[in-house]
Amino acid sequence: MKLSFVFACAMSVAAAALAISGCGGGGSGPTPVAISSPPLPTPTPAANTLYVDHNGILYQYALPLHAQSKPLRRLVEAPSSGLPPQIAVDPYGKIAIATATTLRIFDPPIVSFAPAHAKLLLTLTPAITAIGPAGADLVDIEYDPNDNLWLLNNLGADITELRAPISKSSVAALSIGFGAPGSKTAGYTTLLQGRFDVNAALYVFAASSTRTLLFKIGFPYAKPPSPTGLDVGNADFVDSSQYLPTNPNPVPVILGQYNGPLHSPPPGQPPPPPVDVLAQFAVPLNPVAGLFPDKTANTIVGALIGDPPRDAFYTLDAITGRLDAWNLPMHDKATPTLSVPCLAGGNCVSKNEHLFLAP
Repeated sequence: MKLSFVFACAMSVAAAALAISGCGGGGSGPTPVAISSPPLPTPTPAANTLYVDHNGILYQYALPLHAQSKPLRRLVEAPSSGLPPQIAVDPYGKIAIATATTLRIFDPPIVSFAPAHAKLLLTLTPAITAIGPAGADLVDIEYDPNDNLWLLNNLGADITELRAPISKSSVAALSIGFGAPGSKTAGYTTLLQGRFDVNAALYVFAASSTRTLLFKIGFPYAKPPSPTGLDVGNADFVDSSQYLPTNPNPVPVILGQYNGPLHSPPPGQPPPPPVDVLAQFAVPLNPVAGLFPDKTANTIVGALIGDPPRDAFYTLDAITGRLDAWNLPMHDKATPTLSVPCLAGGNCVSKNEHLFLAP
């Protein structure tokens, strides 16, 4: 599941040569060279395609979405593997498929994920990510706005970056470790998801033995991860710059599946019980007022992606795999504006899911 792929960054950070290790306290290496500010976002081609991933099966839908929409294409992501792979789509529609042992890159138009159709096939090695007897334990892969590819690996709770353009000789240019004693990520040794905002800040949803929490590592990733205070999975970050210029109210928000209380307790009262809801948070967050959502919907989603130019966002129902469209910004106690049933059969029910936008 992805951050909105409507914008990319014009200035590449590849020239910065930030070869570091253990930025989060889990390793060692030279301090990265600081960059004064993140690359400025510039428009990429408008998103005309919605990719829907159901546990290793990818469906391609044309936008705008309608209640009667049918997929233009159905593709098995790893035809030679018995397990569903990790998948990522970049701002231009290039697709990365990662199994425990290989990384395959496919250029659009995508017609097949068979190895013979890959633009690049890269064997995963310890120079790229941690490798065990069965290969890597990848839980997510993500493209950032600069087209670099990031791998989240639960062997050692480590995150590595492959700089664009990826080639046969690519190795990890940067490593961020989670769970080191004494760090802000201490105890959070299970990585779940990674996301990026338009300023290339990395957000990592990770779990300890008692809770889950969203962490932020700001570009250029020179500082250790810091907790946001939010328990929000499937997060998407919608920036005001991503709406159309004609939008009179381009509201920046965080969207995601929130687990926590909806308000502060009255004086002398116990805290309210936590809820598990689809939620919207106004940005910037205001810790003084409390990190509570301003809008919620009583549903549980397994994937989420924002489409600001259409004033919409899309979700996959965590139980049924149903594809839903919602108004953006979200209304309180919102309901979907339209729904498209899941067509993946046994891969619809409580399975691993992702959503991506691409040209």
